[in-house]
Formats: sequence, C-alpha cells, structure tokens
Amino acid sequence: MKDRKNILTYIVAAVAILATSASSSLGAQPQVYLGKLTHGEFVSCEGQILDPPAYAVGGTWVLSIDAMTQPLVPPPAHLTMVVLRDGSNYLAFPHIELTPVSLQDGIYTYTWGTQVRATLDTNTTPATFFWHVEFTDNCTLRTYESLTYIGLAN
Repeated sequence: MKDRKNILTYIVAAVAILATSASSSLGAQPQVYLGKLTHGEFVSCEGQILDPPAYAVGGTWVLSIDAMTQPLVPPPAHLTMVVLRDGSNYLAFPHIELTPVSLQDGIYTYTWGTQVRATLDTNTTPATFFWHVEFTDNCTLRTYESLTYIGLAN
C-alpha cells in the first residue's frame, strides 16, 4: 500500500510539473508578423521626400521575434523579405538576423549593420513595419540619400 501511495504521489507530481511547464511555455512563444510592403519613401540628397518616389515598392515580409526573456528588453528577431521594384523582383533577403535596439510602448526597433533600421509598431492595427536605409555614398550612386520601405501586417 505504501509503494502504491508513493507511485501515486510521483504521478501527481509529474502531472503537476508538466502542467506548470506547459502553461509557462505558452507565453514564451515567438511572435510572428507577416505582411506586404505597401510603398516606399525616398529622401533626396537635399533632404526632401521625392514625389513621385524613385520607384514603386511592393513585396512581402515575415518578422519572427524570439520569445521574451526579460521585460522591456527586445529579444532577437529574424526577417525574411522580398522587395519588388516597379513590379519586378528586386531584392530578396531570405533570412536576416536583426540586432535588438529597443522596445518601448509596443514599438520594436532593430538594426542590421550600421545603415539599416527595422521597426515594428504593434500599436497600429494592423501592425506597421518600416525598413529604413541611410546611404553613405553622398548621393554618388543614386538620387536619394535614404529610403524607407513601409508595410502592413496581414
């Protein structure tokens, strides 16, 4: 009888541990946002927004944000993006590791290298994605000094 009681105690303890693990891991899932690029904004070498833009922007993006491990500290994120320029395949980023910068009031900010900043604003419905690039060639290769691709989550 004592052995049966010990076995039952172990079974109850194991079920409790599994239930606790399952409920705590539910909140630790990565967040995945996917959507379409809706347009681009280009800033000229003189600091003015180009109207019309340098080219039409379309495409898709998927942003996967790792599970939060510390409050108010953005976890690492991974981005896949396909950019269409004037309706044709222009750039493909199959898997970019983004470096976390900040998380403030539902706005996640990441960098990729020294020239690129990716931002996800989860306060808007749907969430809004920004891919901002600052060029350092002093406008010798293009007629604009920065660009921002903008997209909405599905």
